[in-house]
Amino acid sequence: MKIKKRLFISNILMLIIPAMVSILMILGSLLLFMNVIYKQLMDEILEENKLEYIHRILVEQSKKFLDSDEEVTDSAQYHAVEKYLISHKMKLEIYNDTEIFCTIGSGNDSETEAVLFSAMESLGGEGIISIDGSCLYGEKILVNGGTYHVLIYSNSDMRESQLNELLVKNILVILCVMIIAAVIVTNRFLTKFIFRKIEAPLDILTDGVHQIRDGNLDYRITYSGKDEFQTVCEAFNDMAARLKESVEITQKNDQNRKELIAGISHDLRTPLTSIKAYIEGLLEGVAATPQMQQKYMKTILAKANDIDRMVDKLFLFSKLDLGNCPFYPEKLNIGQEILSVITSNEKEYREKGMQILCKDISQDMEVYADPVQLRSAITNILENSLKYRDSETVAVEIYCEDSAEDVSIIIEDNGPGVPSEALPKLFDVFYRSDPSRNNPNKGSGLGLAITAKILEHFGGSVRAENLQPKGLRIIMTIPKEEQHE
Repeated sequence: MKIKKRLFISNILMLIIPAMVSILMILGSLLLFMNVIYKQLMDEILEENKLEYIHRILVEQSKKFLDSDEEVTDSAQYHAVEKYLISHKMKLEIYNDTEIFCTIGSGNDSETEAVLFSAMESLGGEGIISIDGSCLYGEKILVNGGTYHVLIYSNSDMRESQLNELLVKNILVILCVMIIAAVIVTNRFLTKFIFRKIEAPLDILTDGVHQIRDGNLDYRITYSGKDEFQTVCEAFNDMAARLKESVEITQKNDQNRKELIAGISHDLRTPLTSIKAYIEGLLEGVAATPQMQQKYMKTILAKANDIDRMVDKLFLFSKLDLGNCPFYPEKLNIGQEILSVITSNEKEYREKGMQILCKDISQDMEVYADPVQLRSAITNILENSLKYRDSETVAVEIYCEDSAEDVSIIIEDNGPGVPSEALPKLFDVFYRSDPSRNNPNKGSGLGLAITAKILEHFGGSVRAENLQPKGLRIIMTIPKEEQHE
């Protein structure tokens, strides 16, 4: 699951879960509260029935000890009623028309008693009333021809209502605590739900960065998750591959520069040594005759020309490598360009021992290239075949192969070829198949490197293959259309 989706789900659940818990708690609290209210109502009904029953008994007992011949306070009914009233904090008063006949029990002061009695008079002396939390039951009775008022006073037990109020408050507190707990638990769970899938990939990426930092450029991250980190890990692996390639290119360039300096030093030293030797011969009179002096001077001139050509090629390669060499690419007919190169140099090449055979080349194949640089690239390859021949003559064949996007110019010779391990290095600057470089007359090692740079600017490529039983094939690939970087 993608992290974005996880975050969306967690945000939704962060709202839904506490809301659902709150609703369930509220419903539970309402159910409990309704149950408490129902119980309280039932208890009140039972209490009223119970009080009514007690009132009837007390009234009957009052009739009995009023009807007795004994003193009221000496009768057994009186003591029974008194004991019960005191234990229940109730009070019973019996009035005749003018005064209190007797008082049994306790439970109210004189001020409250006056209020209760006044209330009973307003009711006509009968019924039940409640004043200031007190319950008063009154009834008229006739005993021995006299009229008496029986008043029964009791304190209402407020503990039940207080407990109910406390219970409601506790429910509200518990409800708030449960909602807060639900939010915290949900937050913790969803945090783990999100960061569990983030922490592990971050550790993997951190380890990968440390590996690259420590120089292990072959390290690659293996990540099987199907989330945003998959793209990051793939980008990391691509970065590591590019970094390794860049380091290898840098190391190769450093090595090439070292070889370049060594090659320049070696190839310049040979003609300079010859020039120095011939000049010393002239100065010391070794060349005593005009003919010998003329020969020495021609040799010096030839060696100076070799140095000049080498410097020119080195300068051209440097400009190509730095991208400072001007290129003016255009649509070219490849057949006409090849024929132009062969026609302009055929006589010189034939005199030096190279025979060129141009196979059937279609005259409608076009490439996008600079004509001057393209001819230079072809010339460099032909000169390479001429310089490295292993006999008096060398045969060269040129033909083309057409494809949808590019044209390949193929140049084959019957020379000695090169060792298989030398093929990848053939287009490196100053590379020669003669590692000791003991034969500088076979070239500077810059020609094929220049050809590779030219084709690179065209957006093309060049490669070499050995032929059987001997010979070398050079394949130059040039695009048909302009290549945009």
